[in-house]
Amino acid sequence: MMRVCQKVKVYLGKYFFKKDILSMTQQSSDRLNTKKPLLFLLLGIALGVAVMFWFNRPETPLPISQTNYVEFKLEMAEDILSLTHGFSGSIIRVPHNIISLENSPLSNMIGLVARIRNTDGKLVGLASELEIFPDDAGPRPGMSWKTHWTITTTEGSLLIYETESIPLAHIPAFTSVIAGNDWTGSITANVSSGPHPTGRGVIVGGTGIYDGARGTFIERVELRGLTTKGEMVGTMYLQIYLDHDEK
Repeated sequence: MMRVCQKVKVYLGKYFFKKDILSMTQQSSDRLNTKKPLLFLLLGIALGVAVMFWFNRPETPLPISQTNYVEFKLEMAEDILSLTHGFSGSIIRVPHNIISLENSPLSNMIGLVARIRNTDGKLVGLASELEIFPDDAGPRPGMSWKTHWTITTTEGSLLIYETESIPLAHIPAFTSVIAGNDWTGSITANVSSGPHPTGRGVIVGGTGIYDGARGTFIERVELRGLTTKGEMVGTMYLQIYLDHDEK
C-alpha cells in the first residue's frame, strides 16, 4: 500500500510540475505578446529620430581660413532672362518662343541666364547656369545632376561647379504637381549635394577681385510656388565661401 501511495505522489508531483511549467511558459508568452506593440512603437520612434538626425545633420565645419563670404540671389521668375531645355513640358521656357533643345544632342541640358542681386536686393550682375542630366526626362526626386555656374559682376567673375538633387523638403511640392495640382507654400532647402565632402559645390576659379579664388558654395532655394505648367516661384541663393590662399 505504501508503494502505491509513493507512486501516486510521484505521478502527481510530475503532473503538477509539468502543469506549472506550462503555465509559466504561457504567462511569459502572454507578457511578450503584450509588450510587442510597445517594443515596435519604441523601435519606430528610435528609427524616426535617427532618420531625422541624418537628414538634418550639421554640415562638416570648413577650415578656419575660409572666412570670406559673399552671397548672391535671384528671384524666380522675375530675374530669369532666358531659360531653355530639352524636356517635354516639365519646365516653362523663357521667353516662350526661345529655341527648344528637345530632340537634339543637348536634350538632357538646361541653359539659364539671369540677373543676380546682392543681399540687399540690388542688381549687381549676371549669372549663367548650365545643368547636365543623366537623361532627357527632366529633374525628379532621387536623381543627381551636374551644374556649372558663371557669375559676372563689374568687379570680377566666378566659375563654380556642383552636383544637385531635389531635397527631401521640396518633394511634397513636386508630388503635388505630379498629381495635377499647383502648389504654394514656403520651403527653404539646400539643393547642392557635392562634390565637396561637406555636400557643397566647389569654386573652380575667378577673375578680377576673385582671381585665384578657391573654396566652396551652397545653392539654397526658397520655393514658394510650383505649377503644373512648369512655373516656379521663389528665391535662389548662392552662398559662396572664398579662400584666396587654398590651392
